[in-house]
Amino acid sequence: MGAIDQLNALPILDATGDRISRLCERTETTTSDLVDAVKSDHTFAANVLRNANADGPVRARTLRQAVMLLGRRNLRRLSVEPRCYRFLDGAPGTGTVRGQLHLDALTVATASAGVADQVRIAVEAAHLSGLLHDIGKLVLPLAFGVEATTKVAHQAPGGGGARAALERERFGADHAQAGALLAVRWGCAREVVEAIAYHHGGPTGLLTPSHEAACVQLANGVAHVLRATEPDHHLVEAALRVLGLDVSVLERLAERAITGASALRTGSSREHTGHREAVALVDDLTGLASRQDWLEGVRAEIDQRRSGTVLRVAVDGLAEVTRAHGYQAANLILAEVARIVAKRGLGGRIGGVVLGLWLEGSAVDARETASRIQEEIAAAIAERSALPIQVCVDPFPGPLRGQDLEPLLAAAGKTLTRRLQGASASTSAVVSERQAA
Repeated sequence: MGAIDQLNALPILDATGDRISRLCERTETTTSDLVDAVKSDHTFAANVLRNANADGPVRARTLRQAVMLLGRRNLRRLSVEPRCYRFLDGAPGTGTVRGQLHLDALTVATASAGVADQVRIAVEAAHLSGLLHDIGKLVLPLAFGVEATTKVAHQAPGGGGARAALERERFGADHAQAGALLAVRWGCAREVVEAIAYHHGGPTGLLTPSHEAACVQLANGVAHVLRATEPDHHLVEAALRVLGLDVSVLERLAERAITGASALRTGSSREHTGHREAVALVDDLTGLASRQDWLEGVRAEIDQRRSGTVLRVAVDGLAEVTRAHGYQAANLILAEVARIVAKRGLGGRIGGVVLGLWLEGSAVDARETASRIQEEIAAAIAERSALPIQVCVDPFPGPLRGQDLEPLLAAAGKTLTRRLQGASASTSAVVSERQAA
């Protein structure tokens, strides 16, 4: 743990600092712009998470939440701190050439986000997992010495599972486990920690415990191919099975990783028109689809005669959080609810404090999912001390027809607001129980 303590403040790339500093000064900059800039440098992303979770009643689980919690002034301060950014670029004992660790992080993050987008799981969690997947390579040299870790790196020049196995043999832990410990210290979400821990398949080299882990495993395989080293074929096959994908996806991921990582490094991924379109499709606060884009997505599912249910998730009590802790804390709560919702299906922000979720499957499945979402939100609220938050998760009555969706949602919103106080009693009870425990 002493080695982890030494990584208290990680360095950043000069280009990243300059870019974020400029973005923070522009009034037209959106939260999504800032999140994209932070994603371009995994060491800076780690700094942002660590600083966002250093103090206060709420904790950030994603980069979007961390950016909102810190605010522009603090983000700009972090971007201009002149602390030896070259530490990671040529970090001793990692076995990488100058800049390779940064390049791999960008490649895996971009490809991982591509997989997540295709299988409809939370893209940001997959991206952050890919961004930080190899961060444990900074821990091992501090814990076991540069000479010992360099020797291991040279004996397993292709990296991958072979290197992780050799690290476990020599040190009793591999860089994936060390990175997961560091991610826990920084307050990363459970799925991010798990994806980092298992990006080489765990002790057997074949474990894929979650969809996020599978995304990173696939993306890591793509990164190996791009740098002309052998991927872990059996692990890639296991990840493909978990995600329900076939091997043809790898070529598309490689293409996306090359263009996406290049765009992130140069900051030129969006032209002005494309930027305006992207802002229109994504809600800046939650990172979910905007109301109109979400409605179009749900209509497309219904028009294809897919069986499913719409859930409406309403959050109450944010005004009290704003008065007690500031608007950034309230925004963070809504973003955390959105993160939980986004893991389940096609999510969108359909009103000020109302989110929508399209779930494939039967009405019975939808009710079970609604209960699980309610419990997970209650647990997240309980972790944030006695915040006066109430949440109602309400299945939308079917059958649904695409053309009826918007007016029905608008009318149902008033009913949902009236029901919120009573319907959230179960959430409040679960929160009270968890806080008492």
